Amino acid sequence: MRESYGCGNNERMGSSINDNPQMEAGRALAAGSRAWSEGRLGQAAADFARAALLSPAMPLAHGNLGVALRKLGRVDAAIVCYRRALSLTPDEPALHSNLGNALRERGELTEAEEHLRRAVAANPTAQFRYNLALLLRDRRRHAEAREILSALLAEAPDNPDYAWDKALSDLYLLDFGAGFAGYEARWRLARAQARELPGPRWLPDTDITGKRVLILAEQGFGDALQFARFLPMAAARCAELTVECLPELLDLFAAIPGIARVIPKGAPPPPHDLWAPIMSLAWLFRVTPASIPAQIPYLHPPGQERRLPRPPGTQLNIGLIWAGKTTPRDRSWPLVELMPLFDDVRAAFWSLQMGERSADLRSTGADTLVRDLAPAISSFADTAWLMGQMDLIITIDTSAAHLAGALGRPTWMLLRYVSDWRWLDEPETSAWYPTLRLFRQPDPFDFATPVQRMKAVLAEELQRAAGWRPGA
Repeated sequence: MRESYGCGNNERMGSSINDNPQMEAGRALAAGSRAWSEGRLGQAAADFARAALLSPAMPLAHGNLGVALRKLGRVDAAIVCYRRALSLTPDEPALHSNLGNALRERGELTEAEEHLRRAVAANPTAQFRYNLALLLRDRRRHAEAREILSALLAEAPDNPDYAWDKALSDLYLLDFGAGFAGYEARWRLARAQARELPGPRWLPDTDITGKRVLILAEQGFGDALQFARFLPMAAARCAELTVECLPELLDLFAAIPGIARVIPKGAPPPPHDLWAPIMSLAWLFRVTPASIPAQIPYLHPPGQERRLPRPPGTQLNIGLIWAGKTTPRDRSWPLVELMPLFDDVRAAFWSLQMGERSADLRSTGADTLVRDLAPAISSFADTAWLMGQMDLIITIDTSAAHLAGALGRPTWMLLRYVSDWRWLDEPETSAWYPTLRLFRQPDPFDFATPVQRMKAVLAEELQRAAGWRPGA
């Protein structure tokens, strides 16, 4: 998502420096523009802030400061700057678009739509309409978003951003044919790391009978775990299937039936006749919502004889993951918001959380309530074995959710209001993982309601586990 930038893009900000600017403010504004163009964002923000301080009635200084602050991740301060600029130039469409984008990032979706629509009404540029389409998708109005994106794509058929985002809208609307075909636009995105191998790529309608096929790793762990379900289908159709994957997944993928060999990403590829990225398999097999392969489990933990003990007096062992990697679209859940789940002594909670967020246990005091298994985990195979010891997994939308679902473990997932296309918007169940149950935020700031609903369902499960009653 691009953002209008005043000094570097004055046709969108509408006006340059005031007719009679203070000389020093003008120099600060120019210095900020130079720093911005050179990638020195902190200095640019400092220069724009100085310009705004010296000339408070200069909307360009406030607007540019907002752009720099948002780029630095200081979204709340950026919103203030955009509001200040709009108080001085209330009809400037670029400022409305910038403020709408920042509010969207903050989760203030209703007000964001108001500003983005004002921008489009005043100046229906492709960029402003694109920003509105992304907002509508966040508001779960996918048909409206797709209509805008389709129009944009008709105007600029080679634009990969329009094609990619339209594909996501198609997938949300269960139009898998258009969605997975459009998903191939990912290779044309600016952030893509496209790879080309010797030999032809496997394309739809290609006969792979008798062929040696190489499947390439791409994207993240969760994507690979979800689309690994298609590997047995590929193996059944070709003569020899080699799968490249991230090193952390080698043990799990090596156990998938039919695969001739598994190699780590970056290793020299073996001789092959055709190749394809793993996320293209749904497109290649022309998958529909009714034909999603759901032979669960399709991954299996390595066999181990040891068992995880069940603490005395408890009915269920419950594995817990509350955070994933940090991204602009954070899917994590504050651990403190999960505390109500720990009220019932019949449930034993075990942390499967990895990475720096495992420190949340100590910072919240939850380390006295939840047993930390992070020291026992060094690979996805370890996590898979531990999940096999659990009666229930509670997780957010992260690779652990895909692993639990692929293992066929009973899993409850907490979903932010703006969720991924895989989980759609309404159902509590998932066609991708039959053992998965979804608990959704009713609005972007409500962490309590899904947890309270989960707590009520957990109480029912504990009652069912052994008919236990307090004091019995």
